[in-house]
Amino acid sequence: MERPIFKPLGTPVEELDTPTLVVDADVLERNIETMASFFANSRARLRPHVESHLCPTIAHKQLTACGTVGGIAVTTLGQAEVFAANGFSDISVTNVLVTPQKIARLCALARHASMTVAVDDAKNVDDLSEAASQYGVTLTVIVDVHTRLDRCGVEPGRPAVELANAVARSEGLDFAGLMTYEGPILEEDPEMLANESRKWIQMVLDTREMVEKAGIDVRVVSVGGTHNYEIAASIDGVTEVPAGTYALMDHRYAAHRTQFEPAARVISAVTSIPEPGIVITDAGQKAVGADTGLPSIDNIPGATVHGLSAEHGNLDVDPALHGRINLEDRVWMTPWDIGTCVNLHDYMSVVRDGRLEAVWEVSARGRYR
Repeated sequence: MERPIFKPLGTPVEELDTPTLVVDADVLERNIETMASFFANSRARLRPHVESHLCPTIAHKQLTACGTVGGIAVTTLGQAEVFAANGFSDISVTNVLVTPQKIARLCALARHASMTVAVDDAKNVDDLSEAASQYGVTLTVIVDVHTRLDRCGVEPGRPAVELANAVARSEGLDFAGLMTYEGPILEEDPEMLANESRKWIQMVLDTREMVEKAGIDVRVVSVGGTHNYEIAASIDGVTEVPAGTYALMDHRYAAHRTQFEPAARVISAVTSIPEPGIVITDAGQKAVGADTGLPSIDNIPGATVHGLSAEHGNLDVDPALHGRINLEDRVWMTPWDIGTCVNLHDYMSVVRDGRLEAVWEVSARGRYR
């Protein structure tokens, strides 16, 4: 963990040490309220997916808003353990847990929180049932249906029905329903987005009908995300949408989800100006992340990120700005993928009206296991 250089509350944001992950509290709260306002009038409910920020303080704000199921979604058991320790009692692990060590940890955690876990394999169902019986707990189980991504999930239709039946008859397991993660569908055309979303979601709904015809109750159908929450929630039969990026947002989503604003940015400093048109900052891959895309530059017109090394950002700027950009000037970067960026930081500096209001710990960062 980094040794933080904390500034007094009230410090102007430009005086924070760099590079620093900065969250604008007003923008964050507006994003949460925008999503909550939609789900307040929806039959489906929101389940905030906290992997994109890994911060219990933000998750509490999300659940305080209306329209949620009252619980959160995570991707790893380590994340679940952190959030359970921070007062969250309804946690869905939208991932499969197959090793004996992880299943044991899941059962231990189920003594303190209501735990839901995804499955896509009959052997995993048997292992979960055996462990739940041994620990004297009940695990809620949701069948992961494979749709758009070549990742986890049992095939829709008959294979998913057979797996649901295996869960329903297993001791220590409570079959809840079906889920899929179709992955972000970042279509600019609203009609194309709707059609593409409905195509994958319908596979899950058709499977739900088959499961119910087999005499098994389906309480949960979990689909969609920030990219299509309005579409997913409007489809009859969908019960919850596990969206997460909406809270902080990022450059990848910003052009497609304009009802939300980027609330999290990295503030960096100019450290070198080797020649006109080139600016170097102190925020590189280890501060912003570059695994899936480069960040945008928010406060230098026309500037783009040419590349990121470990500790340096290489910017292309208009040569006409030479002499108007100086060493120590602040450069604001919006990460391409907020989840990757947040996972690089132990803390986020929270500002309001341009001044430091709080420092929040990113408690679940690095919890891969």
